[in-house]
Amino acid sequence: MRFFDFLRFLSRKSNKDSKKKSNLDATIPQSPTHDASNISDVASVSKSGVDTQITSISSSPLQHHYENGRRYYDNEDIAYLLPDDIEDDDRMYLQHWAVRMAFGSNFDAPVTNALNDGINVLDSACGPGAWTLEMANKYPNSKFYGTDISPRFPNQFPSNCEFLAHNIVDTPPFGENYFDYAFQRLVILGIKKVDWPKVIENIKFTLKPGGWIELTEFSYFTSQNVGPNIQLVVDLSRKIMTAAGLDLEIQSNLSRLLSEAGFTNIQVRTVDVPINHGGKMGNLFWQDSKEAFTSAKHMFTKFHPDFEKPGVFDKFIEDIGEESKVKKWTMPWTRAIAQKPLAL
Repeated sequence: MRFFDFLRFLSRKSNKDSKKKSNLDATIPQSPTHDASNISDVASVSKSGVDTQITSISSSPLQHHYENGRRYYDNEDIAYLLPDDIEDDDRMYLQHWAVRMAFGSNFDAPVTNALNDGINVLDSACGPGAWTLEMANKYPNSKFYGTDISPRFPNQFPSNCEFLAHNIVDTPPFGENYFDYAFQRLVILGIKKVDWPKVIENIKFTLKPGGWIELTEFSYFTSQNVGPNIQLVVDLSRKIMTAAGLDLEIQSNLSRLLSEAGFTNIQVRTVDVPINHGGKMGNLFWQDSKEAFTSAKHMFTKFHPDFEKPGVFDKFIEDIGEESKVKKWTMPWTRAIAQKPLAL
């Protein structure tokens, strides 16, 4: 059992009142390959009976291709650049801990009392469910729903936590005014610029009047203290993301998009995270960045053919790590919270 598998196992076992995903597991093979290419329908996540505010909707079967032993989406309607595999799940668990450490909490929205009392919470684009699981265990009176394009969900989870395979660009499977709080983090590499207003409008539709939305994103392109190797990876990332139609400036556009969607009480908090310096947090963010860069080798190579030569790309990644220590590279991460207006 790998280190991150062990940590996930502990997380999943931490609540005695856990259960297996009866609806999704019947059709979704689990680790190590968790090949979801045959999934064509989104199953209801209702535990008992039928929840009239959660709808089963059709979605396109997932298609994949492989590069350097890693599995990537091959669907035209899926923009996510990084792999869909167990290794990327490990990276996102590590990233979850790093982000929590950087911000000093799992969320900024003023919903602590409501979470203790019991509310419905959406984790939009939840990935393997690290945030969802931790929050569900901490706030047992609330109900948590994690959605993601890939059904890469844990095998077991607390009874107040459910997962649903869903593309957040599509029509929401939840009814209007269903959630009290919606959380979404790090879809900068998975949502096209043209789709961002639609994604935010979908969340707004499912939020109750007075409900809160929270978005977290980062930016390579406003990094501080960079050297030539870091600048090269930033420039190449810009080319890759531009070619994919992604929003390079989403970290600084969150407030504007929320305002244009009609949200109020918008608040933004930005922290400059250290990369490979400053102790444990910097080490975690470097490990996250290193694994993301490495998994994107074939994309970098398209714009920088020298990386095809044996050892050149690996040396480049090592040089970025050393340069980060010397230059004290920092990258801005932003949380934006906002409230859906109360009904008139």
